[in-house]
Amino acid sequence: MLRRIRSVVTRVSPVALLLTRVGLGCVFLSSSLPKLRQPFDFLGSVYDYQLVGPHLGFVVAAVLPWAELIVGIALIAGIFTRGALLLSAAMAAMFAFAAAVALRYGLAISCGCFSTSGGNMVSFMTLIRAIAILLASLGAYVAVLRGWPDPSPSAPKKLTRQIG
Repeated sequence: MLRRIRSVVTRVSPVALLLTRVGLGCVFLSSSLPKLRQPFDFLGSVYDYQLVGPHLGFVVAAVLPWAELIVGIALIAGIFTRGALLLSAAMAAMFAFAAAVALRYGLAISCGCFSTSGGNMVSFMTLIRAIAILLASLGAYVAVLRGWPDPSPSAPKKLTRQIG
């Protein structure tokens, strides 16, 4: 019985890892595009959280969308997987912290997540989504560290092992 379970896990695990990695990549890619198209609106969203001053807020608004874009592309393409998963976990932890602080202090602000138009307000669901992204990123990162094979057709296996 235990052999059957291990057999199923070894067949399902690589597919689950691939789906998680590509799903996270799509989330980060779709999150970055509106911010890159409307950087000043996103800057306003960063300032609305009241977590950083004007100089650091400007740096966050300038760097974060590009980091999301790069992480999203890397996760979808299956390159630099370990680093991309680690960065996605770090960004998700930052998003969860920001959402928790906004909820704690009752800030009625746009989350700035997937749109800069101001329609998506910070809510408990925003926090749950950030935590879910964090857990998925950490789970995929641990799977990669444990050596689960990633059935990514986009990169040769030798290259993936050397740089991932």
